[in-house]
Amino acid sequence: MNRVPPPLPDVAPGTLLQLEANDWSYGRDLTPGTPVAVVVTGVRDLPNRSDEWIWILGHRPECDYPHVDRHPPCMEVRVTVTALHRQIPRP
Repeated sequence: MNRVPPPLPDVAPGTLLQLEANDWSYGRDLTPGTPVAVVVTGVRDLPNRSDEWIWILGHRPECDYPHVDRHPPCMEVRVTVTALHRQIPRP
């Protein structure tokens, strides 16, 4: 039997997430235990993902990514699904 994780909120590219220290657990080149801001470029919604955590891809707000063609995401951060539900308004 395959388990289907619960649906995620719709996190549109360009959404600014303001994450508190306990909203995330791991991120490339990030200091644990600090707040983090990320402008979302995508969500890595894997079929075997946890019900509690999701990988967010994006850029730091100060990144000049809109002015650079094909600039890969600067950030990959593991975020609580609860934090996403708290920050993304429901339609």
